[in-house]
Amino acid sequence: MIDYGSGQAVYRQVAATFRARIRAGELKPGDRLPYEGRLSQELGVGKGTIQSAYRLLRNEGLVVTERGYGTYVIEPPPKVKIKVPRGSRIWSRMPTEAERNKLGIEPGAVVPVMEYQVGRQPVQGPFAADRTEFTTA
Repeated sequence: MIDYGSGQAVYRQVAATFRARIRAGELKPGDRLPYEGRLSQELGVGKGTIQSAYRLLRNEGLVVTERGYGTYVIEPPPKVKIKVPRGSRIWSRMPTEAERNKLGIEPGAVVPVMEYQVGRQPVQGPFAADRTEFTTA
């Protein structure tokens, strides 16, 4: 689970492992993640490392922590569906730091943002790609 030679912070690696398991359906809404103290002992890392990993997952809307009860997987937020007219231009790019903060994208997450334009109208967006679905009108 942890690769100390990867150059990525350990708490981000822990969060990435749980994020992947949630997205793959291995962990479903209502499932409890291991207690922070137990997981820190199993992995040989500090409890603060696990707390930071769980904080990232909470910020992404993947888990919720109930004090005294544990951290649980929750239902992911629904995707925003945007209808755009045929012929619209849709593109993606990596977000700026200000866009990451505004959209709630984790600092180390590789989540592009999407924008679109209809004719000469102003550009609409950005929208987080993992939470947006474009359809033609």
